[in-house]
Amino acid sequence: MMFGFLKERQRKRLKARPFPNEWLKIIKSRVAFFVPLSATDQAELLAHVQVFLAEKRFEGCAGLEINDEIRVTIAAQACLLLLHRKTDYFPRLLTILVYPSTYLVDEQRHVEGPLWEEGKMLRLGETGRTMGSMVLAWDAVKSGAADPSDGKNVVLHEFAHQLDYENFAADGAPLLATREQQMSWREVMRTEFASLRAADDTGIPTRLNFSPCQSRHFLSDQPRSVPVIQNSTRSCSVILNKVRSSIRPSAASGAIESEPDWHFTVTEFRD
Repeated sequence: MMFGFLKERQRKRLKARPFPNEWLKIIKSRVAFFVPLSATDQAELLAHVQVFLAEKRFEGCAGLEINDEIRVTIAAQACLLLLHRKTDYFPRLLTILVYPSTYLVDEQRHVEGPLWEEGKMLRLGETGRTMGSMVLAWDAVKSGAADPSDGKNVVLHEFAHQLDYENFAADGAPLLATREQQMSWREVMRTEFASLRAADDTGIPTRLNFSPCQSRHFLSDQPRSVPVIQNSTRSCSVILNKVRSSIRPSAASGAIESEPDWHFTVTEFRD
């Protein structure tokens, strides 16, 4: 109880600090959705960025040196998902690892039945419920921030997974306060997922990957809109109706609900 009180007091202090001018220049030049936001939303976003950067650790990989441009560009996109909602700032995420570009990982992929195949996979990002970390490719981060209309924002995708993990389960739902909200969310997601599967002809996403997919598409296509994941099932319903008209997800890797982590692969960018 005392720890929570001290944490909130520290966060209030961080939010009250003047926002560094150099950071603001980075956001305005790198993050295209920022300027169209209302003044109120801009102020809320900048306050969240202050807290986010104070609490998360960044590490460069494959020779990449972490600087303010990298930290602030990632933080601004991640914090878009926190607008208009009570938040604990992705509490299960401690460290963000950043590669210069697409990176290779060894992976097992399910083919069918008992058959699996092994090989290397190019990835742009990944995170997991028990990892405590996230991996991002810096060139993908930059391109997603620069073009709000492409529906391919790796930061929104991976941080939507982190919102999912707030209730200690990878179940495609954010932390909801009441049983009524949980049931409403479930019904909206069931209906919209069924419609999405019926309409899509490029591949079928897993249920657990649906929320991050629709988050990145909706927020990329609608830079003036409030976040897709809020504690409001009415807003969710409106948002998902919009998503239905624009999203064309590719098949999620693995396609099994017990998969331990989630990743953004190069193949997900292909229409």
